[in-house]
Amino acid sequence: MSLSSLNRGLKILTMIADHGRMRVDEIAAALDIPSSSAYRYIKLFRETDYLYELDGYYYPGVRVSSRDEQSEKQHLVEVAAPALSRLCQQTGETVMLTVRVQMAALCLERISPRRADALSFYRGSVRPLHAGASATALLAYAPADVLTAVEEGTMRRFTAMTPDASRLKITLPAIRSNGFSVSEGEVDPFMVAVAAPVFRNGHCICALSVAGRQQRLNGQTLDDVIEHVCQAAAELGRELDSAAGAAAWMTEEGW
Repeated sequence: MSLSSLNRGLKILTMIADHGRMRVDEIAAALDIPSSSAYRYIKLFRETDYLYELDGYYYPGVRVSSRDEQSEKQHLVEVAAPALSRLCQQTGETVMLTVRVQMAALCLERISPRRADALSFYRGSVRPLHAGASATALLAYAPADVLTAVEEGTMRRFTAMTPDASRLKITLPAIRSNGFSVSEGEVDPFMVAVAAPVFRNGHCICALSVAGRQQRLNGQTLDDVIEHVCQAAAELGRELDSAAGAAAWMTEEGW
C-alpha cells in the first residue's frame, strides 16, 4: 500500500471515529473519491475489525482503541469465564457475554454445550441494540442519547417478532423493573433468550445471556433459566467490584 493510500485509509478511520458513524457515500464525498474506492477501504477495515456495519452505517470497531483498552477487554472475558462455564453447565444451553459498543451489541464470548443450536450471534459479531435479549438488556441501561438514537433510527426487522419503537417503550422499562430481558424469536426464529445486565459501581458493564430453542425454554424451565442468569449476573457484578475484577474493561469509558 502506498503512502498516499495509507494516509487516505487513516483519514477514513479518523473521520468515522470523529463522526461516530458514516455511510460510504458520505466518506466518498468528504474525500472526493469514487464510492467504489471508498468501499474498498471499508471492506478491508471491516475484515480486520477496525469497523463494523449496521444498517448501512459504519462505526469504529473494537480495534479503534488504545492498547490498554484491548488488554482490558480480554481481561473482562477472563473474569467472566467461570460464570459463563457454570451457567452453561446449569442450563445446558448456549451462553454469551455481550457488551455495548456505541450503537451495537458485541458478543465478546460464547460457550455452547455439545448440542448447539444454530444462532446468528457468535463471538465477535455485532447486532443492533433493539432486538434480542442480550441487546435490549444493554439498551435498557444505555445513556439517553443512545436510547433516543435507537428509538428514532431505522430498526431492522429480522423476524415478525422483532420489536419496533412502540414496543421498546414498553419493553425497556420492564427490563429495568424486572432486572432481566426475555426475547422470543426476535432475531432467530424459534429461539428464546434470557439476559441480565451486569453492574459495577452502578454502571452496566455487560450482559450475560442464555439462548436455546423455544421447545426447551418454556414454562418452569424458562423460569429456572431466568433465575440462573440473574444469579450469575449478580455474582459477576460482585467479582467486578472486587480487587480481582478491578482492571476489567469498563464499556462506558469512551463508548
